[in-house]
Amino acid sequence: MIEQTKNYKAAANWMLGPIKNYLNENGIEIQQFKTEAVKISALITLIDEGKTNFSVASTKIFPVLLETGKAPLQIAEELNLLQNSDEGLIHSIAKEVLAKYPEKVAEYKAGKKGLLGLFVGEVMKASKGKADPKVANKLVQEMLE
Repeated sequence: MIEQTKNYKAAANWMLGPIKNYLNENGIEIQQFKTEAVKISALITLIDEGKTNFSVASTKIFPVLLETGKAPLQIAEELNLLQNSDEGLIHSIAKEVLAKYPEKVAEYKAGKKGLLGLFVGEVMKASKGKADPKVANKLVQEMLE
């Protein structure tokens, strides 16, 4: 797999995490692992490009990849699992969320910085998990300052 990606840390994490778990659960050796390294690399690329996150990739895309052999991007598109990094869209969702919680916004501005997680969580919920959490976090913080 190392020949297929430059993200060596992610490749190692996949080998020691989801792939190892799959092998253990199915009682098979790595030599019996049928999925091509290039497909695992494509999965890593989806995460690196911010099109999905590790959690979705490992729990939703990876099992389908193992079952069907389809390309990770195709699976993500078919299952509607791609994240949205559109700052304009996320900004409008965040604006709605902040308007919904004026008292919490006031508490945040008064120093209760732990409320940031509430706001970002609400943005994620309003976007049905599609908003890129990093972009949502950045935008919410900017809007609160």
